[in-house]
Amino acid sequence: MNNTITLTMIVRNEAANIENCLNSVYKQVDEIVIVDTGSTDNTVEIARSFTDKIYFYPWQGDFSAARNFALDKAKGEWIIYLDADEELLCASDELKSLVSRDKATEAYLLPLNNPTTDFTGVYNRFFVLRLFKNNGSYRFKGKIHEQVIVPPKNAVGIAESPVINHKLLPAKERNRKRGRNLALLKQALAEDPHNNFLQYYLGVEWLMLGKPAQALSYFKSAYNNLTDEYLLFRGPALRYLLVCLQSLGRLDEAICLCLEADLKYPEYTDIYYLAGHLFEEKEEYELAIKWFTQAVKCGTPPPLFSHLAGTESFLAYYHLGFCLEKLGETEKAVDYYVMALKANEKYIYPIYNLFVLLLTKYGAHRTLAYFQEHKYLNNVELALAVAHLFFQAGFRALAIECLESCNIRGNKDEEVKFYLGKYSIFSGRLLSGLQNLSEISPTSPFYTQAQLQRTIAFLLGGSFPEARILALELWKNHQTRCHGYVLLNLIRFLERDEMITPPQKIRGMDVLKPVLELLNESSCCLPDPRLRQCLHYWKLRQGLEIFLKNISPEGYLRLVEHYQDKSSDLHNLVEYKFGCGGTKV
Repeated sequence: MNNTITLTMIVRNEAANIENCLNSVYKQVDEIVIVDTGSTDNTVEIARSFTDKIYFYPWQGDFSAARNFALDKAKGEWIIYLDADEELLCASDELKSLVSRDKATEAYLLPLNNPTTDFTGVYNRFFVLRLFKNNGSYRFKGKIHEQVIVPPKNAVGIAESPVINHKLLPAKERNRKRGRNLALLKQALAEDPHNNFLQYYLGVEWLMLGKPAQALSYFKSAYNNLTDEYLLFRGPALRYLLVCLQSLGRLDEAICLCLEADLKYPEYTDIYYLAGHLFEEKEEYELAIKWFTQAVKCGTPPPLFSHLAGTESFLAYYHLGFCLEKLGETEKAVDYYVMALKANEKYIYPIYNLFVLLLTKYGAHRTLAYFQEHKYLNNVELALAVAHLFFQAGFRALAIECLESCNIRGNKDEEVKFYLGKYSIFSGRLLSGLQNLSEISPTSPFYTQAQLQRTIAFLLGGSFPEARILALELWKNHQTRCHGYVLLNLIRFLERDEMITPPQKIRGMDVLKPVLELLNESSCCLPDPRLRQCLHYWKLRQGLEIFLKNISPEGYLRLVEHYQDKSSDLHNLVEYKFGCGGTKV
């Protein structure tokens, strides 16, 4: 059979990821070769359900050695290799069609999307060599961040698809891998101190660990010493170098570098976007607008440039709106915020700016009508964000209306019910709130928070025995012990006007945080004075204030800061609405 394809993978303790990876690719390949380097979980058992070609290789701190071992076991005419935390986004037979397209091409660069967050739709796109002929000419080199060595340069093609999608790992797992990578990279660089690729990768690891000062020199070295023959590395080295300089406050130095790059790489969208960021930070909004506008005009850059998706569209639109808002051109700002939301409905940040602009200009009810007319509330993430904004602004009934009209999809049902319950309680609709919260299952990530809100509902309604039962359950849970302690004391205060002097910490946990959380949440509530719960509400507030005063001097200061912040927020909103003073919101 012509153009057979083998998937090769090296894995270790990837039980959480490998099934998703193999499900995405097994129908596209003829053979799967898995090399395990020492798993202690059930990675191998999961892999056996997809292939019997599983081999074991003792880990030697050398990724290339393990990958080349996998190549030696592969029988297909083509190799595609993936990591377990990746998946292949591929239409039926697309991979076979690609390798059959051009007999002269022996290897392909494929796009790899690396998300920056789970929920915004923002990702970095790189083109990586992951597909090549299994003819013995192509081998891996490098102990860490290994690369396939491709002798004939004119034999490498670029494919826009299929796409490799990298899974965003939990922060703890990411940091563990980065620590491992740093150790291997330092060792490799000591053996080969002039290797510019190792310099680049060391910069990446330090930057992703939040250490731009440590990353800076590595990116400078990589960018200055790599030629455009290696644009796949020089491009991102330039981009990350600018990010480092901005993070370190060296804005003018970064701007000079952008001006140089503008002449050398006029198609590199990300440079214009980053320059816009720099001028925005310097509050030179007219100049920022010019650079962001150029980023939009450029569109998606050529494949050889690494690219932050959205710099040519929704990210640039959002910052154009922000700059125009700062210049007082609010109608144009609204247009750009709307464009940003239209380009990527997962990128919810423009909704916050849009909310403030509309609220100050039209009032709460017309703002809600605007969001309904634009169908933003059909998106559950946007509906949750808008509801939170209405709640924080004191419009609790409108917050509830946002969620009651949103289109709940997937696993968001219990999240919506939680916030419906919470907002209902602080709107005086205790029974409705309790009903929503009672529907949240014990396995839900919102269950513990729901129990906390139910306790507050019973407390506001004067049902102290029920509140005490739930507060005791919170006390028994190590994660919510401080909340339980605070609520038990509040119940005693509401019942008998008794409150003991609280300790600052309970078994090492800070009591200050849950008290401030409850105070901030209750600040969004202004109950109907005709209702019985109004008395309990004000007494709850009084109890929280006493708590803060008695915890420690810091608690007293935080109470003062709380009311100063509330006063400042109101002052800023009035100035923003009526245009006096130009205070930042």
